[in-house]
Amino acid sequence: MANSCGSTTMNSVLALEKQLMEKNRYLDLIIKECQDKPMVKTSPVFKQRFDSQEQVEDLFMALQQHVNSIRKLTSHCPAVQSLENGIESLENGIENQDIKEIKTGVTPPVLEIGKKRRFWNCKYLRDDYIEQFRRRAAQRAEINMKHLNEANEMFLRTKNRRIAYEGGLFKKLLLEEVMPKSIHVIEEVQVSTELTPLTKVQQDRRVALSEGPLKQVIVTKFKLDIHRSEIKILTEGAWLNDVIINFYMNLLAERSEKRPGQVPSVYAMNTFFVPRLLQSGFDGVKRWTRKVDLFSKDIILVPVHHSGVHWCLVVIDLRAKTMLYYNSKGGGNPKVMRALEKYLRMESLDKRELPLDTNDFRIEHARDVPQQDNMDDCGVFTCMFAEYLTRDASITFCKDDMNYFRIKMVLEIADGELWQ
Repeated sequence: MANSCGSTTMNSVLALEKQLMEKNRYLDLIIKECQDKPMVKTSPVFKQRFDSQEQVEDLFMALQQHVNSIRKLTSHCPAVQSLENGIESLENGIENQDIKEIKTGVTPPVLEIGKKRRFWNCKYLRDDYIEQFRRRAAQRAEINMKHLNEANEMFLRTKNRRIAYEGGLFKKLLLEEVMPKSIHVIEEVQVSTELTPLTKVQQDRRVALSEGPLKQVIVTKFKLDIHRSEIKILTEGAWLNDVIINFYMNLLAERSEKRPGQVPSVYAMNTFFVPRLLQSGFDGVKRWTRKVDLFSKDIILVPVHHSGVHWCLVVIDLRAKTMLYYNSKGGGNPKVMRALEKYLRMESLDKRELPLDTNDFRIEHARDVPQQDNMDDCGVFTCMFAEYLTRDASITFCKDDMNYFRIKMVLEIADGELWQ
């Protein structure tokens, strides 16, 4: 194996020597021909193109210098390796007397010029250079693509996080920072003495409504679809979404239409009303009531999704000239109250062409209302505030009644009608 390798390398050395020697002989022949044949310099062609013999001599001198530069570049080419170094590397691999004789006895003249000649060490002239270059380029491209994908994933995560925050869907993270989330399945229901206990039939129906595909539509009304997923939100003690709030508010408004004179007339705003009002002002929402006269109603319900994580309710009682903010966590919301007060004045001018004086309105947050002790029942409190107030009932329930109200809401929503 070693002898074969040495023989192959030796043949390459000899072939290189032969090529260099032939090139040197060719260059010597060009110089010799130019020097030995003066008729070339005196030919008619040169006489026609040059004005004097000095110009011809200068031409041939430049040609000779060019030939010498070619010889110098050939002998000092970075691609040429010293023959001595090559033979020394062969001696380290094999024991061959013929190679030692070549080292000591034969050294081509071209290889005697300079001692910094290299050939096989030049990576650009290796047989596998192109293949290695392509492999390295493919590896760099793969690494760059990996980094690009990581950057793109980080961008998408950041974008989705920002959109979720702006859209009010960042609730879970905000709540977890305040209090760990506790999802509880309703098993036993304890109610106040004034509430009608649930029957076994009602309990069994609640269980049946909770079982099945989450995307199955349970009821369609008010241009809203209630899916089984909304039913499970109520039965599992989770946070209420817009669909449930809007559907229940529409049930309250429908009750007032079905029972005129028995309960106050009610109009319920959509959960998206307040965000649009705060963002675009009156012009952004003035068409929302083009088919209704707000000032003909007794009570206007305005659900408020405070910071996208907490449900509250504004109840505008035009009979009593009050605008109260019901919050199961306590506190008010001056920004929303000012916006609604301004909205009423502009709505009156736009629809009735009459000014509305709100100076004598009592505008504040409701006091001494039931308070929640978890992070999920705010929507149920909001719906129950509205349910009691829209039939002129005193608010007598408490936080312990929330599980009962959840089941009651499930059955009312599934039937598309309130119990009372």
